[in-house]
Amino acid sequence: MATETCLDLRRKDLRNVVQPVPMWVASAPITPDADDLGALLVSFPTNLWGSQVYLHSAMIEVVTAFAGGTLSLLVGEGTLATDAITTGGLVTIVDADEISVAADVTMGTAGIYPVVTGSDCLTLWAAGKLKSFTPADATVPCIYATLTSDAAITAGALRVHLLLSVLP
Repeated sequence: MATETCLDLRRKDLRNVVQPVPMWVASAPITPDADDLGALLVSFPTNLWGSQVYLHSAMIEVVTAFAGGTLSLLVGEGTLATDAITTGGLVTIVDADEISVAADVTMGTAGIYPVVTGSDCLTLWAAGKLKSFTPADATVPCIYATLTSDAAITAGALRVHLLLSVLP
């Protein structure tokens, strides 16, 4: 499988899940520093998550409009060799646009963009199903984003918001 160099943007301040109710998880800001990297948003090791994690919805919030060429953002599913991988490690690509495709976001306009275009997750949600992740200690499932442009990215910041629930 193909890999991308990792930029670790997982938030360390998330609370422990005590009930299997949906919760919104917001990523750290994705800025021009993430250009052409796999920005690691959340990983699912067994010591932090229950037996199964379900993704109910996803939204991208462009906090500051992006500038610099023709920009694209994909939010996908990947794996890590171990959860100890941080910036400079590798994200193995499972599906680069599993959660959000480039058409979901207008990168040059600040706003909140729900996933509404042809991602695999949208297909599942439309059929009344949920995307699921099985936590693991090796080949750890993760959600990551890839920001790209055909020129230098000079401005911008966004967050990815994920509605997750956990079965203990």
